[in-house]
Amino acid sequence: MVTIKHTRESIAELEKQLDQYKTAHDKLTIGLKEAVAESIQYKRERDSLIEDVSNYRRVLKVFARLIKGKLAINASDRYIQYQHMLDDIGINTDELEAD
Repeated sequence: MVTIKHTRESIAELEKQLDQYKTAHDKLTIGLKEAVAESIQYKRERDSLIEDVSNYRRVLKVFARLIKGKLAINASDRYIQYQHMLDDIGINTDELEAD
């Protein structure tokens, strides 16, 4: 079996490398913790935006039902314009009964 004998210099060099690895590890760990915290914050913001969009769509569907009712009574250009705007953003008055 081969025996390795270390000198003071080689031990000092190994300790220096170990300190460098520990420093690199600590920096990476801090960076990872910051990235996780940032990711959690982005997820919360995303969830809030999804909820907002869902609420806006619900309001637009109520508005679309109102426009559909008005068009059934009076096919005014103003109501037709609103219906086209709703169609452009994906609120189709023909599909409202399914919701």
